[in-house]
Amino acid sequence: GIALAMVAAAWGTASAQAAGSSQAVELPADSVRRDEASMRPAHALDSPSLVFAAGVFALVEAYDYPYSFGVTYVARPLTTWRLSPGAGFAAGPDGIAFLYVDVRRDFALGERWTFTPSLATGWFINGDEIGPHDHLEFQSGILFSRRFDNGLRLGLAGLHISNGGLEQPNNGTEAVLLTLQLPLQK
Repeated sequence: GIALAMVAAAWGTASAQAAGSSQAVELPADSVRRDEASMRPAHALDSPSLVFAAGVFALVEAYDYPYSFGVTYVARPLTTWRLSPGAGFAAGPDGIAFLYVDVRRDFALGERWTFTPSLATGWFINGDEIGPHDHLEFQSGILFSRRFDNGLRLGLAGLHISNGGLEQPNNGTEAVLLTLQLPLQK
């Protein structure tokens, strides 16, 4: 009952504000720190951030499980679908490198946990012929993370990189990475 009433009230206020209506009621607490509140993102997951990642690049014994490390810049969510564009790179042993642009979306799983699917495309340099053989590669991934009080998010990501069937053979690889997401604004 109470939770439903709170959602209905929030929906009504947001709808009224979006429509430009004067029906939105300003609470006294809202007017006290309007300037400070407008400086912060409306949602805890809305801040631009850097995602640092490290783990195993190819989950294949024949390749001796090479390491991977990288960083991705993730922008503030855009559009009504709350899609966050980003750009990053990953590197590994023997000349492996991947420079990419991506798009992702955070889905809150309670107050602390987040599920984030992502899609990326970019330029892949294979080094010692591990997995993908083409320079144009696609990456799909899922990330589960936990947010801490200071805004940091610690997570585990699973990725698949391949040419998406554009050429044959369509060799690909999977990666498992630990991530640390650092918000750039608080």
